[in-house]
Amino acid sequence: GTLAVGTDKAPTILAPCSLTIVKVKLVVKTAPTGSAIIVDVNKNGTTIFTTQANRPQIAAGQTTGDSGTPDVTSLVEGDKLTIDIDQVGSSTPGADLTVEVVCNQTVVWG
Repeated sequence: GTLAVGTDKAPTILAPCSLTIVKVKLVVKTAPTGSAIIVDVNKNGTTIFTTQANRPQIAAGQTTGDSGTPDVTSLVEGDKLTIDIDQVGSSTPGADLTVEVVCNQTVVWG
């Protein structure tokens, strides 16, 4: 639906195992206008983007975007990820947001 600023705006994601977050990708069906959509991801209640300029965003008029490198990248099984919407478009907020947390998993053989 239509986006609105707020905390905990999506179902909580539980880490299934130890993972390393690489970046966060965003896509909307309706592009924001006037200003960008900015999203924050929290691990167990604290942002993973201590450097706020690295938060994922979708520029005005666009439908996709991603983040810079998160400051907090390690997850262990059971960590909880929540999504905040920090900013929406000022003329058209944007709608139907999907957030993808891109992770790597280390596999040890032997």
